[in-house]
Amino acid sequence: MTKAEIVDRIAKQTGIEKNTVTAVVEAFMKSVKDSMIVGEEVFL
Repeated sequence: MTKAEIVDRIAKQTGIEKNTVTAVVEAFMKSVKDSMIVGEEVFL
């Protein structure tokens, strides 16, 4: 599943605009990546 597919699915399920969903998904992914870079465990 690509990031675009995730955004599309969330937008359809919630009715939130794609640009807003994109910003949230990108912020989430950055948070996960930054945590992993510094050695923190990430549980999803």
